[in-house]
Amino acid sequence: MDFIAIDFEIANENMNSACSIGLTYVEKNEIVKEQYFLIKPPNLKFDASFTAIHGIKQNDVVGQKNFDEIWSMIKEDITSNLIVAHNAQFDMSVLYCCLKSYGIAIPDFEYVCSIPISTRACRGEKVGQSLKERTARFGISLEEHHHAGVDARACAELVIACVKAKNRKSLQTYCQTFSTIPIKQFAELKPQTFFQKKKPSKRKFNTVAISEISAMTDTFNENHILYGKNIVFTGDLLSMDRKEAMQKVVNIGGVMKSGVSSKTNYLVVGIQDPKLVGAKGISSKEKKAYELKQKGLDIQIVNEESFLKLLNNEAIAID
Repeated sequence: MDFIAIDFEIANENMNSACSIGLTYVEKNEIVKEQYFLIKPPNLKFDASFTAIHGIKQNDVVGQKNFDEIWSMIKEDITSNLIVAHNAQFDMSVLYCCLKSYGIAIPDFEYVCSIPISTRACRGEKVGQSLKERTARFGISLEEHHHAGVDARACAELVIACVKAKNRKSLQTYCQTFSTIPIKQFAELKPQTFFQKKKPSKRKFNTVAISEISAMTDTFNENHILYGKNIVFTGDLLSMDRKEAMQKVVNIGGVMKSGVSSKTNYLVVGIQDPKLVGAKGISSKEKKAYELKQKGLDIQIVNEESFLKLLNNEAIAID
């Protein structure tokens, strides 16, 4: 193989809590094989904020293989090929911590991060480092971001696109040409053992105006749960920024509103900044929504997990 791209998703803040893995195999700049596994973590603690990102719940992994069983199936492939991951420090740390958790000897193999690989191919363009931004730059689809199989394939396609953009025969010759791209040894990894969540950013909400958002399609599914519904956001989402969430709403025919009113159908409540909402953690939008509900108005107040289900046109339980 030229390389194998991998991606992990984790169930909680512990890096040994892998709950899924995707692998995409590349030979002669072509994807030749893909594998995806759900993984039963050492314990079944699923943090709601992580589930909101990748959609995997405790019930999804009950009866699935433990990591050590998965490892016996992929060990030979991993240890005999160059491994690529987007933000490789994270995925390699998950792998390392999972191996340690099951008392498995730490193997040695080479790995490389697709961030510096793609940075070289779009140097000077000021493209963000996220997988979403890098794949968008090369016209690569990423419709189910944070599905390990989808992300592994997108990472592989990103690397292939970079190799071709610079007219190189393979990733190996690409890295040899651009010596600033570090190929590292897994056995020398200094793993991250605990996932530090990013602090919510106030800036990304306050700078997004509804007038900036317009639907990217002329046809809508009028049977979609959110079609024609008035949607308001308050707080910080973990799975996407405010602008992306607003775009998804209008793309399915929903209507974005800046404030809660008697016409509001759904208020999506994310993580609140205590400095803004006080000790009770309730924003003025949420407070007003509850007041209107008490008056008999049908306003649904939903969390991020429920919002993601609504986007997928899934019914949710309403209190």
